[in-house]
Amino acid sequence: MVDFANKVNLPVITVPDFRECKVDSEWIDDFDSFARQQWQDFNFKLSDGESLSEVQQRGIAALKKVLENYKNQNIAIGTHGTILSTIINFYDKSFGYNEFNEIKHVMPWIVKFEFDGDKCIEIEKINIFKYK
Repeated sequence: MVDFANKVNLPVITVPDFRECKVDSEWIDDFDSFARQQWQDFNFKLSDGESLSEVQQRGIAALKKVLENYKNQNIAIGTHGTILSTIINFYDKSFGYNEFNEIKHVMPWIVKFEFDGDKCIEIEKINIFKYK
């Protein structure tokens, strides 16, 4: 994100609420099972972690503030896979565990949102990789 900002001569503004989901204070040996359980129950969380519902609420609130502060402007946001996935899910309930699982190792993964005010009118997933 910093390279992009430097190329277009724009500042990087850190929005702490776009941070990744806190899983727990301990290492999770079987992240896939944990992630599947979270996607099945958006309120599931470990003792020192966040639920996907909490992550989604935090992410949507941050996104709405950014949209308000930069109304009618093009915005680039760099974030992590889980919070981005929950934001997509907020607007498109068909985006769930299977879609999250497909993209969790794709970096960078680009998603273009189009808004009318704070209403999302289009989501486009952009594949920058060329597969043979």
